[in-house]
Amino acid sequence: MKALVIGCAKDSISAAQRQPFIDNRRLLRRQLDLKVEHIKAETLAEIGEACKKHDSDIVFLLPSWRESPSEAERVIKKVREDNLKRKLIFIDPWTQTSSKHFNLLPYVDRFLKRQRYKNLEEYKRHFIGGSMLTDFMAKQWQFDFEGWYVGSEIPEGYEERIAAGWNLGTAKRFQQALRKPIFGFRRPVKEIDIFCRLSLGHENKKEWYYQYRMAALEAIKPLEADYHVVASGGFVGSSLVPRRQYYKEIKSSRIVFSPFGWGENCWRDFEAICYDCLVVKPSMAHIDTQPNIFVEGETYVPVRWDFADLEEKCRYYLKHPDEAEPIVQNARRVYEDYFEQGEFAKRIEQVIFF
Repeated sequence: MKALVIGCAKDSISAAQRQPFIDNRRLLRRQLDLKVEHIKAETLAEIGEACKKHDSDIVFLLPSWRESPSEAERVIKKVREDNLKRKLIFIDPWTQTSSKHFNLLPYVDRFLKRQRYKNLEEYKRHFIGGSMLTDFMAKQWQFDFEGWYVGSEIPEGYEERIAAGWNLGTAKRFQQALRKPIFGFRRPVKEIDIFCRLSLGHENKKEWYYQYRMAALEAIKPLEADYHVVASGGFVGSSLVPRRQYYKEIKSSRIVFSPFGWGENCWRDFEAICYDCLVVKPSMAHIDTQPNIFVEGETYVPVRWDFADLEEKCRYYLKHPDEAEPIVQNARRVYEDYFEQGEFAKRIEQVIFF
C-alpha cells in the first residue's frame, strides 16, 4: 500500500505530528506493507492539487489550523469525490480536544485528535469556549471569553470517526533525550524543588490563556516560603527565559508543575519525564492520548483543575521522595515503552484497518 502524508510543515507542532512517520518508516513498511511519501503543502489549494496527482491508497491530511472550516470542507470534499476508494485520514491541527473542523467528518474515514475525550458523548455537549476546560473556567472562575471559541457541531452519527492519534510526545528530540549514555551517565543534582516556567502568550493579546496561567502561578506562590521554587511567566518574543536556562533548570528540578495550555498536554509534560522529574498536573482523566504518560498516581500526580490541592500534593511528595521516585520511574518506563514497542505503527494499523 502507498500512503501520502501531506500538509503544513512550518511550525514545531506540525513537525511533531509528521515526525513519527519518518522515524517509523521501516517498521510501517515491514509490518503493514505501507510505503509512505511526504509532500509539504502549506495551503489547502496545494493539498487539493497534490492529491489529484498522487495515486496513494491512503492520505493523511495535515493542514494549518489557520485554514477556514468552509474552505477545508470545499477542498476535502473534492478530494473525496475524486477518489472514493482512497482512505482519507484527517490529522486535526487544533490543540484542544475540540475542533473547528468537525464539518469534515462526513468526508474523511478517520478524524485524528492529539487528545480526544474518552467519552465520545462529551462531543455532543455545548461547552463555553468550545472545550471542557474553557467551560470549567467560565463557570467556576467566571472568566470572560469575549467570544473566543474553538468548537463546531458534529454531524449526527459521525462522532465515532473521531479517534485519538498521537501527541507532542512523538517529537524526535524527546526520543533522543530518553536515550541516556551507556557510560558515564550521572543523574543531574536536583537543586530545585518545584519548576514552573510558563509562556503567557502575546503581551498585546492577553486572552483566557494568560489569565489561566497567571492563576497557576498564583497557586504555587505559597510554596515559595519553604521550598526552592522556580516559577515565572513570560510573553512570547520578549520576556521568556533563554532556552538554555530553561533546560538547565528543568533538569535540576524534583517536581515540574505543568498546567494546561491551549490544550491539555504540553511540551513540558514530556520534557519533565525525559529529565526524571515528578509531573504534577491538572487531572487528565477525561483524555485519551498517546503516548499515554497520564496514568493518575502511577505516572503523574493529578491535581484539581482549580489548583485547590496543588500546595498539599507538592508538599507531600517533597516530604516523601520514596513515594515520588516510583512514579518518576514508571513514567519514564511507559514513555520508553511507547517507542521500543512500536506503538505508533500499531496505532496506524488501527486507524487504517478499522
